[in-house]
Amino acid sequence: MRKFDYRAPRFVVDLPVRLTINGTMQQGRCIEISTEGMKLAVDRPLAPQCDGTVRLVYQDLALEVPFRVAHSGPSFDGARFIYESDEQRDDIIRLVGQLAGPRQQQGPVLVR
Repeated sequence: MRKFDYRAPRFVVDLPVRLTINGTMQQGRCIEISTEGMKLAVDRPLAPQCDGTVRLVYQDLALEVPFRVAHSGPSFDGARFIYESDEQRDDIIRLVGQLAGPRQQQGPVLVR
């Protein structure tokens, strides 16, 4: 029998983020998020396995969560959240829920 590794559902987003790694700040975009981590588009690739803090702001939530770079590549980087408390985990769950929920449309929608 084959073992399956289950992952939390991922959601495509476009959310500005601020990364702080070793005292240096870098702007980027979160292009995919789950309760486990996020896919990032950044100008400079992140060092593999380095630790930092990400600041995410969406509607009424402003969060700073520690992370570790899980994947570094030429087109995107992957980061895994390192929760320091249940409150941080709950905040990310709430954020992902808001990002994944139905959105209010503010104009025409292009359908292919």
